[in-house]
Amino acid sequence: MKILSTALILFIVLAFVGCATLPMESRLQKPVSMTKVTESQNQQFAVTKQALWLFWGAIPINVPTVDEVVGPMVADHEGVQDLKITTEYSFLNFLISAVTQGVLYSQTVTIQGTVYD
Repeated sequence: MKILSTALILFIVLAFVGCATLPMESRLQKPVSMTKVTESQNQQFAVTKQALWLFWGAIPINVPTVDEVVGPMVADHEGVQDLKITTEYSFLNFLISAVTQGVLYSQTVTIQGTVYD
């Protein structure tokens, strides 16, 4: 019984361990601001993507970047303001990590903001 409880505790600890990094820099040639820049607003956007890593977050497989999400939104506009990036470790993300015993680590990433002219 002691071995079973130790294995269960080890499983739970490993399911929550991760060193996943989510890059938040932008190399766009247009302004990207996390605060309000102007009263002029065109459209708000919110894009949700899954970020995936191997081996408890050590090796990135598919990690969304600010540029790939914001780039198409700002193409015909001056810039982006009120940028907000949210990561969530939902039950589904936990289930993916638990079933694969941490070999596949997942987070839900939402990037939202407002484009302006």
